[in-house]
Amino acid sequence: MLTITARQPGSLEIEARGKLDRGDYERVVPELEAAAASGELRVLIRLRDFEGWAPKALIEDLRFDIRHHDDFRKIAIVGERKLERWATELSKPFFSGEMRFFENDTEARAWVGA
Repeated sequence: MLTITARQPGSLEIEARGKLDRGDYERVVPELEAAAASGELRVLIRLRDFEGWAPKALIEDLRFDIRHHDDFRKIAIVGERKLERWATELSKPFFSGEMRFFENDTEARAWVGA
């Protein structure tokens, strides 16, 4: 499930839990796009018991990434596993802004400016 957990001007906090499906993107992307349209967005994403994407959700994620390459100033990913750190590194080329992986929510929040 993909959920926006906090909203402030210029920043969002998102939680990704379990396996993401296309419905998650259909529900959350409109709000993400509206926030991104207001300027460079800062995002903190928490991965909790994250199991990845269903195939159609992965396609939606990649489409979103390509459409919004320049809309994000900073993206902080908070996770617990090496695979999540590795996936963060693979995602960096999709965004012109900075992206970093953290194991600590407090450090991620301070870095992203949320």
